Amino acid sequence: MKKLISIGILSVLVIGMVIISGCTNTGSTTPNIATLTVTVTTPVPAGIPNLMGNWTGTRKGYSEGTGYTEFVTNPMYLIVTDQKGRFFTGQMIFPMDNSSVMTEGFSGVFSREGKSFEIVEYTSGYCGGTIVSADEIELIYADDSEPSRIMIDSLTRMR
Repeated sequence: MKKLISIGILSVLVIGMVIISGCTNTGSTTPNIATLTVTVTTPVPAGIPNLMGNWTGTRKGYSEGTGYTEFVTNPMYLIVTDQKGRFFTGQMIFPMDNSSVMTEGFSGVFSREGKSFEIVEYTSGYCGGTIVSADEIELIYADDSEPSRIMIDSLTRMR
């Protein structure tokens, strides 16, 4: 009889410890998907300028083989069509001397502090950009394809 009471007390203790420790199983082996999903949101940093809209300005630079160039009579246009946080996209339009127009798509991203940005042009070349003021930006364009060239684009927002 003592042995039976000891086994009963031991059984109650073991069951109590299992319940207290939370080691119960409802019989389901399927994980709860809601508890496995991790959502990471990146807040838009404060101080990122809005580049949306149309910009125009002059460009000058140096091209391998032709030397120094300045496009005073043919301003370029930068059209920012979409911006989401630090990322933006759009088109650049370059009126050429022979009355033709070259259009090139691009994407860009701001640095964390929002004072500088990088642009990749879809066909070739890269720009480093600086915010001069709310309505003025400067781009430094570099392209190492043949012929290589480097340009400074000074642009103001069109109102």
